[in-house]
Order: sequence, then structure tokens, then C-alpha cells
Amino acid sequence: LAKDKMALSVKLKIFFLVQALFSKVIKGSNIGTSNTISVGGSFQKDEKSNTNNIAIGPNDIVTVKNRHLVKADGTKFLLKGIAFPDPPPRPPYDHTYNAEAWIAILHQLRDLNLKYNAIRMYRMDPYTDYSEFFNEAARLGVYILVPLTSARGGGVIDRDKSPMKCYPRSTFEYGVTSLKNYLRYPNVIAGLLGNEVMNSPQSWPSAPCVKAYGRDLRSWMKQEVAKGTIERTLPLVYAAQNTGIGPMVGPAKAMQMTMDYLTCITDEEIWERRKERLVAAQRKASEAQVKQVESTADFEDDGGTAIDIFGINVESWCSSYDTYETNVDGTPGTYHELHEGLQGSSIPLIFSEMGCAHDLYDGDLDDGGLSPELENSEGPARNVGDRTWGQVPSVLNEMSDLWSGFFAYAYDGSPQFIMFEGGPWDGKHVLEPTADFYSFKEQLDMVDALPQNGSNDTIIYHHKIEDEELPPLCHVIEQEIRDLCGIEIKDFSHIPSRVREVPRWMEYTVMVLITIILVVYGFRLLHLRQRRSLRKQYEVIV
Repeated sequence: LAKDKMALSVKLKIFFLVQALFSKVIKGSNIGTSNTISVGGSFQKDEKSNTNNIAIGPNDIVTVKNRHLVKADGTKFLLKGIAFPDPPPRPPYDHTYNAEAWIAILHQLRDLNLKYNAIRMYRMDPYTDYSEFFNEAARLGVYILVPLTSARGGGVIDRDKSPMKCYPRSTFEYGVTSLKNYLRYPNVIAGLLGNEVMNSPQSWPSAPCVKAYGRDLRSWMKQEVAKGTIERTLPLVYAAQNTGIGPMVGPAKAMQMTMDYLTCITDEEIWERRKERLVAAQRKASEAQVKQVESTADFEDDGGTAIDIFGINVESWCSSYDTYETNVDGTPGTYHELHEGLQGSSIPLIFSEMGCAHDLYDGDLDDGGLSPELENSEGPARNVGDRTWGQVPSVLNEMSDLWSGFFAYAYDGSPQFIMFEGGPWDGKHVLEPTADFYSFKEQLDMVDALPQNGSNDTIIYHHKIEDEELPPLCHVIEQEIRDLCGIEIKDFSHIPSRVREVPRWMEYTVMVLITIILVVYGFRLLHLRQRRSLRKQYEVIV
């Protein structure tokens, strides 16, 4: 009986080993498969419910052109977005998706006549089918910024670990799975590959992981487009916290260095060739006295660039009487400093989060910011701490030569930034708009009522050679960070690429062969043990 139990135990172990291996193969087949992803695959226009013809289809995909976001018809695109609330957590760390409740918020914002065109999502599961939500957002003319990392699990970039450990293969696979899920929807405007990862001198050594992650996702998308398995690439965004690096580097300079690092070119030969082409194009434009020429950045490999859009999470403009150029206390305005400090940008800029904390807003004013002229024309009366959102026209006008819009923070979340009350959001019912929301709405209404200007979506984009900037060489910006901040950054190119070079069918074939070998070996071993047991019994009998 004991021998029979041992044999059964060995068989069970072999069975579970085989089951585990095949489960891994099947699960892995969801990542990097070769099935073609069609843009706008499940999108359908609802002509009856969309009388304004604002629905987003395959011809409305927004792409990056030099320093601007541009739609397929050639018009410039400016984000007028709002941060979407997180669904309530459900153990263990799962965030429940309720399509009806998510869509209800989109309908609420539409019914409130908010002139917005985008939302930023924070927590999503790349293995969940969000087609109902994405398609309804597209029908309503709403673009979506999706996350490509997670707070826990396989999608984490751990800034507390060394560069060789903070970007594991599981993070890349998480990103690829996310892209394969979201790329099919034409209203997915970009993917966020990191949020405030390098927000202190102590966390800056993890910067190579962010850059390597962006490098690999861009490489994977280009590879799959060439194969024909996907139809487009998705612009990648990094969201930086608007703060300095140590005592020597202020916020504007820190943002410039962060952007330069994530867009820098590793290969000097590529950089030199792009420089030569840029100079030649500038000379040609000058001699012919023309402004519209072809971009010089379209001919060459990106040379290690990790992002397509640079985002800044900004909590400034904390007074009803602040202006674009100066704060109420006479100090230079944060938005003006950022605009001036990032003139050398080679990619579009956005405010990935925008809005001052309630407890800091108008806190230094005698009237608490509640002067009659600051009241809204609709909605509840303003309370102390309710923001007036005076920065909205500035971002969409004075800054629109570089900035491509913003995401106002937030529908719900931290109590210091909410625009709707009655939360935290339960994932089922919409919340009530506050005076803070109505102030934001009125600012968008005023911008929309202005004659054609930088914020108007009908402006045709023309590439101007004088607008084109060349990203720096990586060793140059790394040296600048070393000199100004005392931070040693390891070469991100030492982090091996996670992009698969071996065809997946070959990997699966190898895994199946290994499984068969293990099974055969296991049963052979079991057979030998049984023979030895029988031989011992025979010897005892003899």
C-alpha cells in the first residue's frame, strides 16, 4: 500500500507539473501574439444618438507631429481633459470595472455641457475587456489617456530598486498586453508609461528603467507595425511632478532636464545625421522663404528616445488673482516659467494633472477669494478653497505654441483636489458637481466662445522648420544631471531589451518539447523505481 501511494504521488506531481507548464503557455499566448489588431475594430457609430457628429472613428486618430498633437485631417488638437476617478478597490488590490457606472460619468459630464474632449485613467486591468466603455467614450467624442503601469503586481516600475532590477520582464509584458488591448480603439490617444517615478534625488537612479521601458515599448510597436500585426503605434507619455531636484535645481529646470533625459539620443552618428538634415532644411527654408517643410525627424531611428509626449503634474496657480506671468505675491508665474524653460522641447507638452490644492487656494487673501465678481453664473456658491481655474485660457492660448492641453485634477480622488462631492466614488453612482467644477466649466465656455485662436480645433497644422528641435545626446544630459544634482545615472542601454527576437511559435514549440521530455522522463523514472521494487521483492522471495 505504501508503494502504491508513492507511485500515485509521483504521478500526481508529474500531472501538476505538466498542467502548470501548459497553463503558462496558454497564458503567455495572450502576450505578443501575432493576430492583427485592427484600429477601431469594435467601434460603431450610433447615428441616432450622435446628432453633433462628434464621434471618434479610425480617421480621427491623434498623432504626434513635431511639437504638436495633430488629427488625421491636419488640424491641431488640444486636450481639454479631466482626471477620471478610480474605481473602489476590491481585495486583493483588484479595482472593479462597472461599465454602466463608468459610462454614467461620461453622460453626466455631457449633460452638464462640459466642453471637454479627454479623460485620464489611472487604474485599469490590461486583461479586462473595456470595449463598452471605450466605444461609448468614442461615440461622445472623448479621447482617453490609458496607464501602461500598475501600482502593484507585474506592471510596477519600482523606483526603490537598482536600474537592473526596477524594470523586470513582467513589466514589459504588462505593457505589451495593455497595448494589445487598448490600441484597437481610435480614441485611445496615448499611454502613460510612468507617473512621478523620479520625484526626488533618491529616486532619480531609477530613471534608466523608465527610459528602457519606453525604448522597448516603442521598439515592439514598430516591429509589430512592420509585421502588420498592429496598424498604428501609440504615443507614450511620462508624467513628471513639477518639483525641483535638491536645493540647486528649481522646478522649471528640473522639468527641462527630465524631458531632455527621456528624449535624448544615445547614438552620436544618428544625432549628427539628424543635425545635418535639420541645418540643411533650415537653410533651404530660409533661401526659399518658405515655412512648411518636411520634418527631419521622420527619416531616422529615434536613437533611444523613450517618450513621444512629456507631461507635467502641476499644482500651481493658487490664487484667483494670479496671472500667466506673475503670482499675486509678485513672484514669477509658474506657468510662464515652464513655458519659457521648455522652449527647447522636441515633443508636445501637456499638463498631465493640473490644479492647486483646495487648502492652498486663496489662503492668503482677506476675502477668502469670495469676491462677488468671482462667483459663477451657475451652480452652487463658491466656498473658500474653490478654484477659479484662471489658468485654463492661458494654457489654451498663450502656451499653445508648445502646450497641447491639460487634464484638470480631478473628478474625485484626493479631497484636496476634487471637483465633485459625495465621494469617495463607490464605483456605482455619479457624484454631485461643486462650485469648483462650475468654475472650470465656465473657463472652458469662455475659451470656446473666443474667435479663432490657438485653442481652436479648426486650426490647420503646418510644420515649421524653426519649430523643430533636436533632442540632446544622452551623455550630455547625464553629465548635466551629474554636475548640477550630484546624481549618477547608469547607462540605460546596459538594461537588456525585453523585446522578443525569437518567434513565439518557436518558443511554444520548445516549451511543448520540454514538457514532453519531462513527462517521458518522469514516467521512465517511475517505471525504473517499480522494476527495482519488484526485483527486491523477488530477491527476498528467492
